[in-house]
Amino acid sequence: MTLPYELIDEILYRLPVKYLLRCRCVSKEWCSVIDNNAFVKKHHRRTFECDPDGGVVISGDGRVFLTDVESLRDDKVEVVELDDSIVCGAEFVGAANGLVCLCKNEKKVFVLCNPATRKYRKLPSVPSMFASEFDEVEVTLCGFGYDRVNDDYKVVKIAECEECTMVIMYSLKSNSWKRIQDIGKNIQFIPERGKFVGGALHWMTIKYPRNCCGIVFGVDLGLEQFKEDPFPDVHGTFVCLVHVGGSLCITDNYSGSHTDVWLMNDQREGSPWYKAFTVEQPGPFGPFKFIRPVVFSNSGNDVLIEVDRTKLLWYDLEKKAVRNVRIHGIPTKFDTHLYTESLFQLTERKQLQKPSQYKKQPKKRDDFLSKGFKLKL
Repeated sequence: MTLPYELIDEILYRLPVKYLLRCRCVSKEWCSVIDNNAFVKKHHRRTFECDPDGGVVISGDGRVFLTDVESLRDDKVEVVELDDSIVCGAEFVGAANGLVCLCKNEKKVFVLCNPATRKYRKLPSVPSMFASEFDEVEVTLCGFGYDRVNDDYKVVKIAECEECTMVIMYSLKSNSWKRIQDIGKNIQFIPERGKFVGGALHWMTIKYPRNCCGIVFGVDLGLEQFKEDPFPDVHGTFVCLVHVGGSLCITDNYSGSHTDVWLMNDQREGSPWYKAFTVEQPGPFGPFKFIRPVVFSNSGNDVLIEVDRTKLLWYDLEKKAVRNVRIHGIPTKFDTHLYTESLFQLTERKQLQKPSQYKKQPKKRDDFLSKGFKLKL
């Protein structure tokens, strides 16, 4: 008995990415359904609604590793390294809709990667008319996100030049770079990567001459315009802007005392920020310099926190208790980032790992390909 096309579509779009990749081998008809652009978008919408932060990228020392949030609840977490030459020495830039952007060679080379499908695309170099300006500055800021207005993916590079602050933007749809409006010299950026939230990339900045006040400066990817949001009432010795579960977050660290964690009020009613929780020092984490929330659990009762870029732990907000996450094989210093798995197809199709590399460790690699990021050895 042959199932009708509509029924096959309804069944398949409810499956996770890791199973759909195996289902492509069932028949040409199934492969055609799964590779269809409309199906890819439909499947991503459902995945985003059910599990928007399922995948995890861990980067450090120019190496990139994969796992998932659910695996981080296990006693011993196994990760898989993307060991192809295209990602060797790369740094994390950002993630959106299942695509991860990496950069190399002091932010001169950019690569888009879909970790779920093991495909990548190397972006064209910045045109020489812009490259010379970026070569003259000590710090280049960059970020990656999704332009929902034009259904496009964009990379932004910012350079604080002598006369102005230049902003250039890459569009995946046009496969080209262009210069958008400059930023006034009264905005001073804090060196960090842009945080993608709500269709815009955000940076922590200081604005002059408004009593040198802090603002969150945003670049709207659809309108290609700038926006500003005020800081919460922070007075700590170390303030950091992060991205947590689809919201902007600011950690305000009072050295040796406590750290306040602020979340942006997405409802935009009343105050633009609210204090989510406070971690005392000394406390359950032990001594630390700074913390960075990564993701809240579905129940909201606990949160995954990165401490000093050296360890991960789950923090129970009610009981004030912690549970360490033990990860084997990653660098001593690392950053943790989230992304949503998707079937999004990149134009240039090349596997990140070569078939010969799987033969070296058949058990670990084959199991990973067949069952997804959560390894069962």
